Amino acid sequence: MPIIKDILLQFLFIIVPVLLFKGVWLDRSNLNRLDVQSSFVVLLSSISVILCMSFPIQFGEESLFDFRALPIIITILYAGYIPGLLTILVMIAYRISQGGEGIFLTVFSCMVYAGFASLWVKDWYRYSFRKRMTVIVLVGCVKQLSVMVVLLWLYIARDYTTIQMYAHFRPIAEIGILSVVVLGVVTYLMEYIRESYIIRIQVERSEKLNLISELAASVAHEVRNPLTVVRGFVQLLGEESKPQKNEYIRLVLNELDRAEFIISDYLNLAKPQADVKSRLDIAVIAQEVSALMASYAVINGIEIVTSTKAQVYVYSNSSKVKQALMNLMKNGIEAMQECGGVLHIKVEQVDAFIVITIRDEGSGMSREQIAQIGLPFYSTKEKGTGLGLMVTCRIIESMQGSVQIKSELGKGTMATIRLPAVP
Repeated sequence: MPIIKDILLQFLFIIVPVLLFKGVWLDRSNLNRLDVQSSFVVLLSSISVILCMSFPIQFGEESLFDFRALPIIITILYAGYIPGLLTILVMIAYRISQGGEGIFLTVFSCMVYAGFASLWVKDWYRYSFRKRMTVIVLVGCVKQLSVMVVLLWLYIARDYTTIQMYAHFRPIAEIGILSVVVLGVVTYLMEYIRESYIIRIQVERSEKLNLISELAASVAHEVRNPLTVVRGFVQLLGEESKPQKNEYIRLVLNELDRAEFIISDYLNLAKPQADVKSRLDIAVIAQEVSALMASYAVINGIEIVTSTKAQVYVYSNSSKVKQALMNLMKNGIEAMQECGGVLHIKVEQVDAFIVITIRDEGSGMSREQIAQIGLPFYSTKEKGTGLGLMVTCRIIESMQGSVQIKSELGKGTMATIRLPAVP
């Protein structure tokens, strides 16, 4: 019974910090950064490690075991290298303060499993749920193997007999297997919370999309017909030769064109047209869109630099892909209207995905603004409606792809589109 109590206590030390900082590791932008939120992760992980070491599982008179490695592994994989390294330093400092022998062996074991866990950090959030669970169990097994090797080294140094080694190894192996199970359970809980969070966000977005679709369906057609009539009469008036009147007519026509563009976006949301899909060379599409946007970029003092890899294919509708890319490029150009700069377009294939990167050198956005991207009526532009990016996100999602926005105030914005590649 005392061992069961100790095990449950260790599990409590690990699971409570995980639940407390769930709001941090749900945000991928914190990965490998040391800000206020990730500092909170380090604090909670360090407390978890210290508590695990202070109240170990005791079996026999000399044998002690704890789950200190589990918070370290979780912190490395979900928060990144820097928070993981700081947690390790806290663990080492506390172990040194405890004194006794085996400090070097503890550090050696930690470096083994922490180094192995670090190999998976870069692509951790790109893995499927099954692969993440497989990796976490593998890391747990490596951790346990490193502990067993360290203990074997220690027992040999103490001249233990084979019988004595077996007597010590058996309970440690059993507790080690249990620690791997606990690590898997904690990871499963974290993934369940992440999945629930993602589903909730998607439901909220879907509800807003339904709302805007209903509004678009009821308004767009009613407004579009009068605009067409007004435009026709304005063009007839433009045939007169008064310069001042012609300037007013030009302004009216420009505003009518802008209204037509907004209504078209509404209609795309309300009644998406049936797509005629085909195999497209996305590099060619990117070059064509860059050429179309070149004049708009020159007017605003912007240079477009395009880097593409030949023969990278996707299966989609050509006009929809062009529309999505034009919206993102237009936003990038408008973000640099005041300061000028270069709009970088890059197309490459990474594993089974085509990755399109559109990066500007504009004013950038805050984290709160990025979270609102793609929502109805939200725009960072004075006269923007937010519909352009909303339509873009919908087009990319219909292609089974994803859009990720990264930005920093004063340093520009980067939009990354990932689309399934076609052989």
